[in-house]
Amino acid sequence: MTTTQARTLGLGFIGLGQAVNLILRRKAEIESLPYRIVAAAERGDRISALATFEKEFGGKGYTSVEALCEDPDVDVIYVGTLPDQRLAHVELAAQAGKHIIVEKPMAGSVADGLRMVDIADAHSVKLLAGHTHSFDAPIRHMEDVIRSSELGSLLSILSFNYNDFSVRPWPNRELQASRGPVLNQGPHQVDIVRQLAGGLVKSVRASTIWDDLRDCEGGYNCHLLFEDGVSALLSFDARGLFDSGELFGWIGEGGQQKQPGGAVAMRENFVSLKANSSSLDELDAQLEAQKEQGRYGASATSDEAMRLFGYTGGVPVHQPFFGYTLASCQRGVIRQSPDGIVVYGERGPTERPTQRTLNGRAAELMEMYDAITEDRPLFHDGRWGLATLEVCLGMLESAATGTEIPMTHQVASRGSDA
Repeated sequence: MTTTQARTLGLGFIGLGQAVNLILRRKAEIESLPYRIVAAAERGDRISALATFEKEFGGKGYTSVEALCEDPDVDVIYVGTLPDQRLAHVELAAQAGKHIIVEKPMAGSVADGLRMVDIADAHSVKLLAGHTHSFDAPIRHMEDVIRSSELGSLLSILSFNYNDFSVRPWPNRELQASRGPVLNQGPHQVDIVRQLAGGLVKSVRASTIWDDLRDCEGGYNCHLLFEDGVSALLSFDARGLFDSGELFGWIGEGGQQKQPGGAVAMRENFVSLKANSSSLDELDAQLEAQKEQGRYGASATSDEAMRLFGYTGGVPVHQPFFGYTLASCQRGVIRQSPDGIVVYGERGPTERPTQRTLNGRAAELMEMYDAITEDRPLFHDGRWGLATLEVCLGMLESAATGTEIPMTHQVASRGSDA
């Protein structure tokens, strides 16, 4: 394993699925970071993906996670496997002394998340839970204004997002395992409001929206109460009937310009697949075939293939946008704008440009790099990810029981005085 004083760190991937494809497709950006892409592990039936990886990056391909973890050139391992596999893969990586980035949701249960945190601590490795839109520059800018007390104390937050997540071609078993968008998209929204409000959620009260088309949760409405009395309202509808990008100039999740009507087209694609399938097994096979197009090394890895999963191609022209977030303070309100934030003070609104920074998975890679090379704690460490997971699972428990669910594993956000 290379030393933390090295100019670059060796990066390895467990799983060459969609999440990792989103990293590797941004080859120029990733190669500009102080990392060397050195290895990947993938299951045996996707040998062709490993061959493509070896050819494109000159890295080593493994069909064994254990072998990847033993590679001395690997410093940081990105775990992009399914949620029910992540605990085992985190444990193997930590035992080998590798630092770890794990996709959201970090685990399927609070118990597994706690186990991940304990394993990382026991082996003195860093564990980062990502990726979420709390890394986005406008969210950090909003946080800075809140922390400055320029507008007085924070009172409440409203965050809402409507998209087509649930009608993308996820196999039924996979979508139902994530409870629709709750455990997959929910961490983005929860992380954003936790980042702005200091992190310490006291209780969760929620209801879910049922999606008859996918036979699972299609969204949620949630009220978070923070320890200091701040409240947050979260709303998410992923059924593809409306896209909140319509209210924001059709700016995509990564800041690219997207075309109106994408959500309708996504829903029509799924409805057509379902209507032309004679059984759920046949439908799942068709969904799996479309999902394969979005994995690294598939025969079709074009922007068109990735649009099946809501990823807008092209160069970002604005700041990233994951739904509307408004923060209400004693003397004003803050929201995002396409290129920064708007502050509504006592003398009216003022737009404040926000410098563009790395976002998404590139941002989390740099957070890990800085934490390793500067020997400092991560901002989005395993305990932060566990706290976000607890809130998302609390939504489901509250919706099922009709009760308010207390939180017990919360941690303060970076820069918070809590």
